[in-house]
Amino acid sequence: MRTVLTLSLLLLGHTALAETPNSATEQGLPRLQSLWEEASDSRNWQAVAGLGIGYAPEIMGGEVYKATALPSFDLSHRSGFFLGSSKGLGWSYAANPDWQAAIFIGMSPGRKEKTKLTDKQTFKGMGEIKAAAQAGLLLSYSLQDLNLSLQATTGLDSKNRGQQITLGADYTVYSSAQFALMINGALTASSSDYQQRWYGVSAAQARKSGFKAYQAGSGLTQGSVGVTAIVPLSNSLRWVNAVSYNQLLGDAADSPLVKEKGSAALMSALQYTW
Repeated sequence: MRTVLTLSLLLLGHTALAETPNSATEQGLPRLQSLWEEASDSRNWQAVAGLGIGYAPEIMGGEVYKATALPSFDLSHRSGFFLGSSKGLGWSYAANPDWQAAIFIGMSPGRKEKTKLTDKQTFKGMGEIKAAAQAGLLLSYSLQDLNLSLQATTGLDSKNRGQQITLGADYTVYSSAQFALMINGALTASSSDYQQRWYGVSAAQARKSGFKAYQAGSGLTQGSVGVTAIVPLSNSLRWVNAVSYNQLLGDAADSPLVKEKGSAALMSALQYTW
């Protein structure tokens, strides 16, 4: 079951965790090669479409929660090639059933000045953070019901300069033909360029926005824990539900752009595989 589920568990990245590559329900990568027979019934191609709803802060550190539609589509090939909304364009290689590596190119998220930090406060005067291409490397190791992962990303343009490293783990507490339950967590560290872009306030931005000038350094950015429940409705259709708690850390948590250091996120989605 884990093989075809992970792609849909990245849906929360569209809401509260928009500026970070990880969430508590995001860990691991489908073992597209070594477990392909189980996941795709020997087909060369596999497609996964999802549609759901998420409820989370409009931006990490903000007080305003909102509901967001969460569509997704991912296409993968037996060779390891994958393309879609979860990780972008990339290729994965499984050395054996337990170890897997992947490289990918995707888009980093952005932030608009009109994004709400509180009911009365936006990022007006801070300038927009524009989406741009980024490259990533992911290593994954599975030991029975435990999956460990390490993901590193780097921006490919001055619009999204900076690097991040995320350590993640998910553990399958219970799994049957009718129900599966997983607990998961992640810890993310970021470079000073990344931290300053999202959580820093330059002197020029301070004059325009009214936020206090702030220099954000490298270090831990965020920790997350969560629970994911999956209910298979048929051989192809699954109902995925997730809840996570996300805590900003270090210089990110101390930023004047942060009103709430901790936040929750909910997600419910239907996923169809063929």
